[in-house]
Amino acid sequence: MFDLGIQGFFDDIAGLFTTPRVLGIDMGTVSMKMVEVSKKVDVLTLENYGILETREYLNRGNAAIQTSSLKISEREAIPLLKKLIEETKPHTRQVIASIPSFAAFFVTIDIPAIPDAEVGKAIQFQARQYIPIPITEVSLEWVKISEFQNERGQSMHRYFLTAVPTAIVKKYTAIFKGAGLRLVSLEVETAALARALIGNTNPITMIMDIGGQSTAFIVIEGGAVKRVTQSDYAGSTLTQALSRTLDISAKRAEELKRRKGLLGSGGEYELSTSLLPFLDVIIQEGERARRDYERASGKQIEEIMVVGGGANLKGLETYLKNQMHLKVRTPDALWRVRRSAEIEPIVPALNTELASAMGLALRKFL
Repeated sequence: MFDLGIQGFFDDIAGLFTTPRVLGIDMGTVSMKMVEVSKKVDVLTLENYGILETREYLNRGNAAIQTSSLKISEREAIPLLKKLIEETKPHTRQVIASIPSFAAFFVTIDIPAIPDAEVGKAIQFQARQYIPIPITEVSLEWVKISEFQNERGQSMHRYFLTAVPTAIVKKYTAIFKGAGLRLVSLEVETAALARALIGNTNPITMIMDIGGQSTAFIVIEGGAVKRVTQSDYAGSTLTQALSRTLDISAKRAEELKRRKGLLGSGGEYELSTSLLPFLDVIIQEGERARRDYERASGKQIEEIMVVGGGANLKGLETYLKNQMHLKVRTPDALWRVRRSAEIEPIVPALNTELASAMGLALRKFL
């Protein structure tokens, strides 16, 4: 779990653990997703959820809530957040929110085995080589992921480092305050996904999180995030490709993509042939992340799981299995919570769409 230990920001975090419910809000590039989870005795319940999408980004790139340039638009985000709360009417205003993985820097650092009291200074010194902004302008979290001996027989420790610009934290604080919500914690979405989807005893798993404007490849071993790789190819890439090939509007292309996916036949065969070259680029990025992890760790990734808005592309699981030769495991983000029988028909879709938001909410209770 990579929480952002920012002094002063978490002054009221004690209040998070004294209330029986919380909102997990995943603010993506083109959508906002929320779950409200409560706990009574030992039973967790999904009380409420909401998904709010903005389709304007399809025709206006500047209508995205946030972009991979690390910018988040208060002008776009606050009204949408207010709309989401107005429509869902949650019974709490306490929020745990996600910071997108593309807004963070992820680095694997090897340092000699030294006393724990000296690790922080050593990591901050080395991190300056990899983080492209001043170290004084980021918040750092790290976790030791392995121990080994180098070629000289020296004992080494490998750490997985996450750095988030403090400017991003300040922007999120302003957005949630502007929407009338109490932001009590922020967490990089990779940690939330690991919590929602992966247990400590699962095989080594790659999560492919296909968002609107970026895709993250997250390797999880023993319940902990070990590697994160980003790609700028994502759901909107596929939509724009379909729009250009079929000479239709982006909105129409998005509708066709969601309805037919890779399963078009006959006159619709052109849908899949238009999507596959760009989907293959995403898969190639995943294969590169897989090779890098396996080469560095000496271990093999055994399965893959696809989440995010792009995960509901029909035919994707079969295509992915054939291309990557990995077991494709169906996400089950809601397995820990009791929920209304009325939503069971759409639970498979919610398991992919709400995975990050659910992981955020679960932080309060697990």
